[in-house]
Amino acid sequence: MTLIRPAELADLEAILAIDHSYVTDHVWQMDERRTAGEHEVTFRLTQLPRPVRAALPYDSAALKRCLYRCDYLWVAQVNQEIAGYIGLVLVPWQSAGLVPIFAVAPAARRKGVGSQLLQAAIRQARTEGLSAITLSVAAKNYPATCFCQARSCRLSGYTDRYYASNDIALFFTYRIK
Repeated sequence: MTLIRPAELADLEAILAIDHSYVTDHVWQMDERRTAGEHEVTFRLTQLPRPVRAALPYDSAALKRCLYRCDYLWVAQVNQEIAGYIGLVLVPWQSAGLVPIFAVAPAARRKGVGSQLLQAAIRQARTEGLSAITLSVAAKNYPATCFCQARSCRLSGYTDRYYASNDIALFFTYRIK
C-alpha cells in the first residue's frame, strides 16, 4: 500500500538516496531552422542503437536546494520506505505551479506511485486556485515524457541547455479544470 504524505525533514536523506537514474532507448532530438521572418523548432523521436542509462542531470547539492525551495513536497511511502517524491512551487501571479523535482525509485516504477504523487500536486494546485502545473523533463528521459503524455500533460515548451549537463528541458503542462 502506498501512502502519499507531506515530506518531513527526516525524509531528506531517504529522498537523496533514491536512485534517480533511468534507462532509455529513445531520445527527443531538436532541430532548429531560422529563415527570414520564421523560426522553426522540431522535435523528433529517435530510437537509440541500444538502451542507455542516464543519471540525474544535477548533483545532490542542487537537488537539496531545489527541495528546500518547494512550497509543497510530498513523499510516497511504500512499506515504511520512501519510494518517491514530488515538489510543487507556486507561481500565483501566473495562476500556475511548477514541478521542478519528481522521482520514483526504480523498484516502485510502473506501479502507480508516480501517478499518485502527480495527483497530490494537482489536488494542491486546484486548492490554490491555479489553472495549470508544468513539469520539466530532460529531452533524453523518454520514460518521463511518456509518463507525462499518458497523464494528459501537453508539451508546452523547451529550454536548450537547461540543466548543468547542458541537456534540453521539455516542459509538459497539465491544465486544471
